[in-house]
Amino acid sequence: SLRSFPAEAESLADIREYVRGLAQIARLPERTTEDLVLAVSEACANAVVHSGSSSMQIEWRPGPDRVEIDVRDQGRFRNRVRLPSVDGPGGFGIPLMAALTEEVVIEEGTRRRPGTTVRLTKRTERP
Repeated sequence: SLRSFPAEAESLADIREYVRGLAQIARLPERTTEDLVLAVSEACANAVVHSGSSSMQIEWRPGPDRVEIDVRDQGRFRNRVRLPSVDGPGGFGIPLMAALTEEVVIEEGTRRRPGTTVRLTKRTERP
């Protein structure tokens, strides 16, 4: 399943509802669903704040024992050390996504090939 959303803060509630709906169709446990909703919301919030992109795409790929979700934008990812005195609070997005999922892979966009993809992988069955 692939869907585009405007890269703006107002989209985040719709995105959470979209992911929750897909998780319910897949009959995922509530805890797994909430972890995915929060992780995807965080990835999208990062795209809204940092990408300079007008839209973002969410691709949901279920497998037999896991689900992969890609969050794509058309911007450039900049992984840099935060300075709370300059940047203000926040900035816990990547560690939070890592805590909620089994794997976070970030494919960085470049000047020649803009577009960052954040791939979140979550197990859907007990090991």
